[in-house]
Amino acid sequence: MKVWMDEDTGRSLRWYDIWSRFQPRTPMGQRAKESLSPFMPGEEKEWQRSLAEQEGLRAARNSRADWGRRVEELLKRLPDPSAVLRMLERRETPKVSDWFRLKQFLWQGRLLREWIPEAAPDFRFRTQEEEWREGIALMDPGSVPSAAFALTPALDPRLGPLQSRRDEEERRAEEARERAATVVEEDYPLRRNREGEWVVDRHSPLLKKILEDPRVLRVRETPFEVICRPSPTREETEAIRRLNLAKEELEAVEREILTRLVASFQPKLPFLAEAVEEMAHLDLQWARMQAAEGWDGTRPLPGESYRIEGGVHPLVAETLEQQGRSFTPVNVEVGQGATVIIGPNMGGKTVALTTVGLIAALGQYGFLVPACRSSMPLVPWIVAVIGDGQDSRSGLSTFGAEVRRIADTFSLPEGGLLLADEVGRGTNPVEGAALSAALTGHLARCGNRSLQVTHFREVLEVGEARVYRVMGLSRDLGSSSFPPSNGEGERILAEGMDYRLIPWEGEPVPRDALTIAGLLGLPRGILQDAQRRLGQTATEGGKATKSKGVTE
Repeated sequence: MKVWMDEDTGRSLRWYDIWSRFQPRTPMGQRAKESLSPFMPGEEKEWQRSLAEQEGLRAARNSRADWGRRVEELLKRLPDPSAVLRMLERRETPKVSDWFRLKQFLWQGRLLREWIPEAAPDFRFRTQEEEWREGIALMDPGSVPSAAFALTPALDPRLGPLQSRRDEEERRAEEARERAATVVEEDYPLRRNREGEWVVDRHSPLLKKILEDPRVLRVRETPFEVICRPSPTREETEAIRRLNLAKEELEAVEREILTRLVASFQPKLPFLAEAVEEMAHLDLQWARMQAAEGWDGTRPLPGESYRIEGGVHPLVAETLEQQGRSFTPVNVEVGQGATVIIGPNMGGKTVALTTVGLIAALGQYGFLVPACRSSMPLVPWIVAVIGDGQDSRSGLSTFGAEVRRIADTFSLPEGGLLLADEVGRGTNPVEGAALSAALTGHLARCGNRSLQVTHFREVLEVGEARVYRVMGLSRDLGSSSFPPSNGEGERILAEGMDYRLIPWEGEPVPRDALTIAGLLGLPRGILQDAQRRLGQTATEGGKATKSKGVTE
């Protein structure tokens, strides 16, 4: 496992759905997103500085709506000059359209460079404002620069006379063409279209005469029409010859100017490369901040443990909201060693597990996280073993796949985060319980951080583990009268379940499985039989079992 978070973990945490909400505005930012990596151990200062920048941007935008709209507008206008920079590095001569793209980048980037510190002074730029102005001045040495780029006399005094000469010859050629056409139209009932052509119906009695007229040039034909235009006159031909000469001289000077620009920008290449990175960074930070607005993100602080207060999984919360329900915030601490969550089925344990994992991933990728308060370490990896990991390609069952994934973490650098959902549930209960307890004991003593959900009471015998339990069902739901499975039971269950996590202090954990089964419509006879068998098991288990408490 060579990546910080593998695909299975990402899917379990619904990371890719969250990631899709992170949308940079510029091509540079979108490209940077594709190669974005998490902050790693040892990069705590850079991590906190990045988060502080986002806080500054958000505060500025919230205090001044016009400022935020302006940033959005400038980012959307910012083009990607990377292809032009590569041409300059090879000393190739970009086209005028390429220079325009570079000019737009410098112009819009300079405005951002000036606009951001005005309201968000904590955002750090490495480039200097003067460097942006110098780059613009190289392409626009006039006294009043503009956002556009054109080859003007300000770049070379020879351009003015040559451009005037070209324009004059174009005017003369057009006038000669107009005079020739007007003379023809005085002799025939013809009128030119927008392309300066005459369209003559094949059945016109004048067609033969028109085509025999040397002043008329046949251009093309269709089954129904003949298209003509005025034949070039000697005056027009001479004007076009002079026009072509003027264009050749003008193009030679323009090539010379563009070649000089290439040479002028060679010393600027390091600045331009840094400017592209800087704008990509700004775009990423803006997009991070915008995405975190959707879950009211807060800044995670550095710490040795994951301490989360009011943690929320945004996607689960949205689904619950659509159902008229609310997400119960997660309060938990996951430190070095083993942390365990126990409680009834449908008690939100797996949701709590994925919430912690998502917050950890978002935080380490430099996002403001969905929690009221949080602190966390930067870890070398995160692995989630959640859900049915059955691997049909390698022939592994659910149990085999989860064991292999957990075993793989033992070869990773120490200090990572393992999230495990009911380890051992895929094999027989006796062995599964023994394996789960032994794994918890190992995790409690190793240098990693782990959070696991379990139903095995044997895990609770691992004294070094920190244990949380779900509050569970309201006790007044344990009546003997169960509603039918018509949806009413699900509603009562959702309303009666208390999903809060509280530290477990050794008290017996309520048994809610039979109550839940009844609420979901299981026949009374089955429930009574199960209750009888449960009583027998408790009697046979003796006082030791009662004192330890059991999970579902």
